[in-house]
Amino acid sequence: MTDSCSFAVDVFRTVCDRFASKALDLRLLVEAAVPFGEWLNREAFLACKHREASYPFCEVAAEPTYTSEGVPDDDSNRNRGDLRVGGPDNGAHHCWAFAEFVLVHDGNRAGEEWRRTFVSVTDRLLRLGWKKSAALMIVVTASGNNRSPDHTGWDRPSLTDPFVIPLPGGGTVILTAFDIKQNPADTLVAPAG
Repeated sequence: MTDSCSFAVDVFRTVCDRFASKALDLRLLVEAAVPFGEWLNREAFLACKHREASYPFCEVAAEPTYTSEGVPDDDSNRNRGDLRVGGPDNGAHHCWAFAEFVLVHDGNRAGEEWRRTFVSVTDRLLRLGWKKSAALMIVVTASGNNRSPDHTGWDRPSLTDPFVIPLPGGGTVILTAFDIKQNPADTLVAPAG
């Protein structure tokens, strides 16, 4: 596998499948209308870690640092992502997916906080320009009470079709992945000079 886009889609689908298997837990979290971003991060890590032996995922890391990816540490509040997954090393530069999750739910949808989070995550991910890579923002939009969440638009095309999880007893979770790299067609950035 040498295509960073295909690899990123595989990582995204692996995470989505894990979340779909946890639909009852998701429903309880959505009903509470409280942040559950840390839960999402851990479940995404576990999804990829469990597939590591049987699927071409390697070097699965939770809360990877941006400095480990060559980004200068000029702000200690911006130095960690949520998930990093490496692809198979075929003797060349192998693929990577570096992801951050953004949660939009009934408890935070009213204000503009989620939009500020989109901008902040995008700014961080744009600092990555390394390897054959995907810098993913995975947006998790959740709504309970038999409502479908408003699909949160963003000014970039999604990596693949959104993944919809109907919740038992009502409500929906929609996951959408965006590759935030400045030029998603670039799969390898050579150092200048």
